[in-house]
Amino acid sequence: MPKIRKFYEAIAVGEMKVDATMDAQRQFQPKWANKLQKIWDREVLLPAIVSRRPDGDYVLDGQHSNEVARIKEGPEFKRDCMVYEGLTKQQEAKLFLAANRDRRAVKPYENFSVAVTAGEIEAVKINADVKSCGLHVSSGTSKEGIAAIQALKVIHGMRDPQDGLLPKTLTTVLNAWGHDPTSWDGMMLRAVALVIHKNWDTVDLDSLSLTLKQEPVGKWKDTAMNDTISGGGSQSRSIPLANNIAYEYTGLFGERHGAIFGVPKRKKVKATAA
Repeated sequence: MPKIRKFYEAIAVGEMKVDATMDAQRQFQPKWANKLQKIWDREVLLPAIVSRRPDGDYVLDGQHSNEVARIKEGPEFKRDCMVYEGLTKQQEAKLFLAANRDRRAVKPYENFSVAVTAGEIEAVKINADVKSCGLHVSSGTSKEGIAAIQALKVIHGMRDPQDGLLPKTLTTVLNAWGHDPTSWDGMMLRAVALVIHKNWDTVDLDSLSLTLKQEPVGKWKDTAMNDTISGGGSQSRSIPLANNIAYEYTGLFGERHGAIFGVPKRKKVKATAA
C-alpha cells in the first residue's frame, strides 16, 4: 500500500481540478457559489483539501470557494491547501465525509452516496439490499429510485441486517403496488417494516402485499394520520399505520395465517341526532 504524505502548500486556484466522475465530489451548485461570492473575504478563506494524483491536484473539499476565488481574485490566486499524496479513491471519499458530513449544505443523498464510496458498513449494506430488489437509492423519488434515506436507515437498524428485513419490506411493497413512486414513501416503508419485524415468523408476505394492495398509499396514510391524536413526524405516524395494516391483514387472512401484531383500529362512533 503506497505511503500517504500530508503537507500544506499554497496552490493557484486555476491549477486545481475537479473530478466530475468521482463519487466523493459533490456536483457544482451555482446558487451556493453565488452566495459565497456575495460574502467573499479572502482573509477568512479556509484551506482547501486536495488530493495530489499523478495527473494533478484534485479538490476534495473547497470547489465552490475555489471557483469564487478564481472569479474574485483571478486564476493565479494562491490558496492554502492541505495536500494529501498517495490516497486511494476510498480514502478520498473518507476525507470528504470528514469535511462535510455535518454541514447543512450536504444533502442526505450526497452523504449516503459518499458513505457507500467510503465503504461504511451501514451504507454499503443498505445500498446492496436496495439494489437486490432492482431499485436504487436516489436523490429524488422515481419508479425505481428511493429518496427516503432516513427510513431506509431506520429499517436497517430494526433487526440484524443479515435477516433481510429491508429486502423483505421493499419486495412486499413492490408486490403490492409495483414500481409506483408513491410506494417509496418513508412513512409507508417504516410501517410495512414494523409489521414484518414484529411478526417475523408468522406474517405471510404475499398476503401482506395483497392487504396493502386494497388501497393506494395515499389512502392508507390519510387514515393513519386521522388516527394520530396530534403532532409527531412520519416515524411516529408509521405506528398507527402499521397497526391499521395489521388489523386489515388479520381481517382478510387471519383464519388462514393467524392474527398478527397491531392494536385493533378504533371504531368510529356514528353521530346521533340531537
